[in-house]
Amino acid sequence: MSRYGAIVTVTCAGVFLAGCGIGPTRSVSLADRCGAAMKAAMPFAKIDISSRTSQNTGIDTIVAHVQGVRTDLPAGSPLPRRVAAQCDFDDNALRVFRLTEGVPPH
Repeated sequence: MSRYGAIVTVTCAGVFLAGCGIGPTRSVSLADRCGAAMKAAMPFAKIDISSRTSQNTGIDTIVAHVQGVRTDLPAGSPLPRRVAAQCDFDDNALRVFRLTEGVPPH
């Protein structure tokens, strides 16, 4: 196969694999996953995430903190607008999730 043929073959294979969803994917941080978990825990709320942090607490453990603001509440609402959560990950698996601020009433 000529050099030109090899380049065309590799390019076509790359385009084909990209169309199939195989290839480089966007990595999602554990703090982003914690934010998604907080939004899923409060599906009735519209939340804008304002802060995401994470830190290692051991060889395989990471604690992520997220904070946000509920945009679905009018000013002066008795419900808290600020929300926050903590997520504990072990080997990239979510082990503990807790809302730490803005917990909805039971």
